[in-house]
Amino acid sequence: MGLFDFIARLLGGAEPSAQATAQPAARGGAARQPRRRLRATAEHDPGRLAALGLPNLATRDELARAMGIERRELDWLSAPDPDAQPRHYVAFAVPKATGGYRVLYAPKTRTKMAQRWILRNILDYVPLPTSVHGFVPGRSIHTNAQEHTGQDIVLTLDLEDFFPSITYRRVRGVFQAIGYGEDVAVPLALLCTVKPAEEVREFLGGRRHRMLPQGAPTSPALANLTCRKLDARLAGLAARFGCAYTRYADDLAFSGDVAFVRSLKRFIPLLRRIVRSEDFVLNRAKMRFARRGASQRVTGLVVNDRPSVPRRYRRTLRAILHNARRTGLAAQNLTNHPSFEQSLRGQLEFVRATHPELAARMLAELDALPR
Repeated sequence: MGLFDFIARLLGGAEPSAQATAQPAARGGAARQPRRRLRATAEHDPGRLAALGLPNLATRDELARAMGIERRELDWLSAPDPDAQPRHYVAFAVPKATGGYRVLYAPKTRTKMAQRWILRNILDYVPLPTSVHGFVPGRSIHTNAQEHTGQDIVLTLDLEDFFPSITYRRVRGVFQAIGYGEDVAVPLALLCTVKPAEEVREFLGGRRHRMLPQGAPTSPALANLTCRKLDARLAGLAARFGCAYTRYADDLAFSGDVAFVRSLKRFIPLLRRIVRSEDFVLNRAKMRFARRGASQRVTGLVVNDRPSVPRRYRRTLRAILHNARRTGLAAQNLTNHPSFEQSLRGQLEFVRATHPELAARMLAELDALPR
C-alpha cells in the first residue's frame, strides 16, 4: 500500500481506540485543551470587553443605540426567520467546480449595514492566532503558502460544509466568549445567522438549523473565531510532530521533513480525532499529499521552492491574451462567462501576488485589446 493510500485509509477509518490515544494526551499532546482560550459565559463581562477594546454593551437597548438604530428595528432584524425564504436575505444556489451546489446568502441592505457595524466595531478587534491566514488583514493565500515552502512533504485537507456546519449556538458562544451576556449575545448571533429555507436544504445535506450564511460580511470573521480552539489544538499537534500548520478558511495545511513523513501513522489519527471532536468533518475527496519531487500546492500556489502560480495557469492566461489579439476578447470566452473580462482581471490580480512583473505586462496587454 502506497503512502497516499495509507493516509486516505487513516482519514476514512475508525476512530483510534482510547488506549491508542490516551498516552499522547497524557504527555501533553494536542488532545489537551489550550491553556488560554475564550470561554463562553452567559454573564456580561465588562473587564473582558475592555481588555479587547470592545463596546461595553449590557442590554439590547444599549446595543441598538450603539448601532444607531431603534430598538424595534434591532428586534425586527434579529427576529428568528420563519420556515420559509429568510426575510433578511436572498438565497441562491451556485454550482461548485467540483460538482454539487453551494448556497449563498446575500443580506438585504439593512441587515448588511447591521452586520458591517458588528464586523467593524466588534469582530475586527478580536485577535487571531498566527496560523490563520484567511480573511485576516495583512495575511493572504501568499502568506499562508509561504509557511510551507521547501518542505519534504505537504499535506492539505479540507473541512466539509464549513460555513453550514457553524451553528447559531456556536456563534452565540463566540459573542459570549468575548464578554457579552445573553441579552446582547443572542441578538448579535441572530443577526449573523440564518435558518435555511426549505427549497435550499437539499443543497445543505438536509440541514434545518440556523447557521452561518456564506455571503454575509460577518461570516468569515465568525468562522475564524469559531475555529480558535480547533486552531490551537492543531497547532499544538503540529508542534509536537515538528511540522508547520496553517488554515485558510476551510483549507488545512501541514508540512514537514522526513521525520514528519515517518510519523504520519501516529499523526493522522490524532488529526482526525481533533477535527471530529471540534464538530467539523474532513472532506476526504479534497485531501492532497505531495512529496518534494512532485508539485506541492497550498491554497492554489506551488510551494516547492517559493510560492508561485502554477505554470499551466500562467500559460493559459498568456494564450487567452495572445489569441485575443487576433480574434477579440469575446471570442476567447469559451465558457460563456457573464463577466469574462472582470474574471480575467481577477485571475491576473491573483498572478500579481507572486509574479508582479508578469502580471503587469499581461494587464497592459489586456488594456490594449480592441473593444
